[in-house]
Amino acid sequence: MDTSVQVFEISILRYIPELVAWGIGIILAVLMVRRGGGKTEKLLLAGCALMFISALASPLLSELVQSLMFEEGMSNLSRAQMMSLIVSLPSGILSLAGFICLVYAFWVRFKIRGRVPS
Repeated sequence: MDTSVQVFEISILRYIPELVAWGIGIILAVLMVRRGGGKTEKLLLAGCALMFISALASPLLSELVQSLMFEEGMSNLSRAQMMSLIVSLPSGILSLAGFICLVYAFWVRFKIRGRVPS
């Protein structure tokens, strides 16, 4: 049991830079929205929040599923299927939604409006 806690603590360290980066993105987006930001700033905030939640939920779901899966009678194939369904699918959907919000926010912000060729 002691090694399980140690492995969890070590594996969570790789997510800290990502969590810090998305946290800073959330803080900056909140500041922009409070100063009168429009649609793009709100999309930036939504995208950063979704990516932060995805980065936070992934290791927590993984650890939860691993602790629940070690039952007698489960094959390695059924364990892998359960891991992919319970961990990867929600994390992938959250990440994809966040990525779409971020890309759309930058596309709206930096699209060229009515530029006349010279």
